[in-house]
Amino acid sequence: MEMQPGSSFLAGEFWGSVLRSETFWVPQDHGALLGTLALALALLTTMLLLPRLSRHRRRISELHRDPVGSVTMLDFVMVAPLFVFFMFVVFQFAILAKNHLFTHYAAYMAARSARVYLCPQIPLSTGAFLDVQLDVKVCDSDAAAQKADTAARIALIPAAPYKTLPCQSGCQAPEAVLRNVAEAAGVSKRWGAIQRQARYTFDKQNVTVTIGFAPMATYAAAKRIPHMPVKATVAVRFLLLDYAGWVMADGKRKDGRYYTVSRAEVTLL
Repeated sequence: MEMQPGSSFLAGEFWGSVLRSETFWVPQDHGALLGTLALALALLTTMLLLPRLSRHRRRISELHRDPVGSVTMLDFVMVAPLFVFFMFVVFQFAILAKNHLFTHYAAYMAARSARVYLCPQIPLSTGAFLDVQLDVKVCDSDAAAQKADTAARIALIPAAPYKTLPCQSGCQAPEAVLRNVAEAAGVSKRWGAIQRQARYTFDKQNVTVTIGFAPMATYAAAKRIPHMPVKATVAVRFLLLDYAGWVMADGKRKDGRYYTVSRAEVTLL
């Protein structure tokens, strides 16, 4: 299966739809994102202020004739834990931002699939009208939801964890489709990891996909616009790092792992 043109992160249509998405600029999980960023900035400010405090402490220690080495070691002991914790916070924030982007990419892929399979509410041309009268199936609204769901879950595979995790519900990925995608992307050597990641994204409890016509779809049909505006919404459970779970988790799995929910809504005009 060849990759569809314009389906990558570099596609102009993808960035155009994402930049118009309200959830991209004000994510529904913004509490975790903004909270993590605020904590990182607070720690960074503290680290910047510590050298001034240490210089003042050194002047006091010189009055008491303390050895210079002990002062340097004390500075290191105070700064090192904060620096390590700050790096962990920044790492978790980067993961959350990456997951946020992948969720919108999955919503975009679901919307592209829906636009292909959803039947227009009003025939867009005489040929389309005759197709309806003659029962010629050029679209399939009944299969649109399943097709969009599969497209979104496949798009989320690179963002899924590599570990083998217990399956909560379903987890049956279309192996033939995955092999074709892996061969087209040139990552067939990572087939084992792809299977584990697909097992996570095709777990029904980890990903939720909904599609439908956008509010202006009836107007578009009346104006005979070639493409019907569609909207796709995706919600994904992403696992958190162990040290961050108790701080920003939206829930806890049965296996004890914490997760946060990333949501995206994309409209294709």
